[in-house]
Amino acid sequence: MGRQTYSRLAAAAAAVLSMVLVAGCGTGPAGDGVVNLTFSAWVPGIDKAVDLWNKTHPKIHVQYTRISSDAQNNYATQIMAGTAADILQLDASYLTDLAIDGNVYDIGQYVGSHEKEFTKSSWKTVAMNNTVYGVPQDSSPIALIYRKDLFEKYGVAIPKTWDEYIDAARKLHAADPNLYIGQFSPDEIQLFDAQFFQEGGSWYGTASGHWKITLDGPAFQKVAKRYQTLLDEGLLKRVDMWTPDFLSAMNHDEIASVNFASWFTAQFETSMTKQSGKWAVAPSPSDTGNGPYADVGGSMNVVSKTCKYPKEASEFMLWLNTNPDSLKILISEGGLFPAALSGFNNPALNEKKKYFGDQVIADVYKNAAENVSSDFMVGPMISQGRAALSDELAKVSNNKETMLQAGSNAANALREALRNKGMEVE
Repeated sequence: MGRQTYSRLAAAAAAVLSMVLVAGCGTGPAGDGVVNLTFSAWVPGIDKAVDLWNKTHPKIHVQYTRISSDAQNNYATQIMAGTAADILQLDASYLTDLAIDGNVYDIGQYVGSHEKEFTKSSWKTVAMNNTVYGVPQDSSPIALIYRKDLFEKYGVAIPKTWDEYIDAARKLHAADPNLYIGQFSPDEIQLFDAQFFQEGGSWYGTASGHWKITLDGPAFQKVAKRYQTLLDEGLLKRVDMWTPDFLSAMNHDEIASVNFASWFTAQFETSMTKQSGKWAVAPSPSDTGNGPYADVGGSMNVVSKTCKYPKEASEFMLWLNTNPDSLKILISEGGLFPAALSGFNNPALNEKKKYFGDQVIADVYKNAAENVSSDFMVGPMISQGRAALSDELAKVSNNKETMLQAGSNAANALREALRNKGMEVE
């Protein structure tokens, strides 16, 4: 849902013009019968997949425009103005608002029969109320990325359960007061979501035909208690994730692990270059020590209501995210973890990673993706909810309130946001 990466921040600078001049609607069949479609996305290298499509599908031509991921905040305005691209890359958390406002097509008749080709958790992000709005592109299963050398140096076992995680945190910090097992980063809500979803939590539910905010329910309370213990005992490094301070802490051996999404592993090779061979990947801790795990959501492709050819657009989206040659490009150049199950066998995904000691880290993430707690529900106004929780967690970081208070305050803020939009909510 709302992912940021250092590479995407760099891509934003290269895409400023694209954010302003987003490709408009496609055009109908020309005299030669060719359907022309437009496509906006931010995945590095995806233009090569589009080129491959155009070479092999001469009757449906796709014109690609690179944008920053932040540009999706403007989709609704562009669709209303008739200037949006026909096909849009979209973070999963943005879908509900676009669907409620009628800004994207129901493409179930074109892609619904392909559900079994994707992971259950990724398909759940594109389907609501028996309506299919998109094709999953990538997913974000969670695993423990850890400093193998530091755990070995201090004789600390890799934690399999959350109780073992807290115990390992105590041992590492006792061995080196400047070393923390992980970080507390209010600016990256997906770190929280990873544990929240794993416990079966969901920001939303439904009751009697209206929305119900469940952020502050039992799953949150369980995760909050765990975080509070770690914070009270000074076992987490308090630092925002998307800052130079975080990179400094990582490069100065202050953070021993990050329990996070598959796509984040690419950042180590570019941002922690001197630590090559020191990191490894293990299954995320869980209550049982054997899952379930979490998927914090990836992106999808949807067809905007400006498109005149949703069938042809859907055909392209299915090909883009299931064709082996296209998946190879998305994995090797885009750094995506595929939502399509066929991608799990793609050689590009299953390469040994020199940075991680020649480990095939995809094996760990594939296991997580196939054993996901998928009780979460995507709902409206999630951007406001995440912003509210981020603000509240910043207060926690500054010892101004507890984790339980943060969850309650953020949930109430989200309820108020829905009411202000005229929705019935509890």
